Amino acid sequence: MRTLTVCNFVTVDGRYEDDDHDIRSFFEHQHPDYAGADSFDHYTAGLLRDAGTLVLSGRRSALGNLDYWAGVRKSPDATAIRREIADLILGAEKLVVSDTITEDDVAPYENPRIVRIADARREIAELKSGDGGGILILLGRVLWNDLIHAGLVDELHLVTFPLIAGSGVPLFDARPPVALKLLGTHAWEESGNVLMRWRVDPV
Repeated sequence: MRTLTVCNFVTVDGRYEDDDHDIRSFFEHQHPDYAGADSFDHYTAGLLRDAGTLVLSGRRSALGNLDYWAGVRKSPDATAIRREIADLILGAEKLVVSDTITEDDVAPYENPRIVRIADARREIAELKSGDGGGILILLGRVLWNDLIHAGLVDELHLVTFPLIAGSGVPLFDARPPVALKLLGTHAWEESGNVLMRWRVDPV
């Protein structure tokens, strides 16, 4: 049985992205002491190293992230840890959940498999029942909210950044029928980021 882990950045006031579906505006008021800190990059890289399958979803999110990390891989200015993340994401077995992404869209990338939204729960349940490394979802809020409601998410890793959004897209779209059991916490003083790891149990 494989474990499905969701990892997401979130603001102090519980926002996933701003009203324009971006996060750059959140960092306008980042404390100067935290500029350049990369603790979240290191944590994300660790999750990716342990994952056997990466799940991406949504045309804008999936293709945007693949394109972004392809650019990081080629950038001479990228840090070593961000180049590693790029290699891990681009080289991973990828399940891409979307009704509009085509084979041509993902042709430039390694190891993708497109799954339609109506089939996502079944496909992910089948993945979980097999052998292999963990299944990881980064971003993909709409998908993983649905999967929590379906009882398919095992762990939720939320990394709170020291940012206040004021408005934007909330992390959760509704109250799922689950109870959370704390597995661990960690605070990175150099970035102000605080991790909470939760086991997701049905109720």
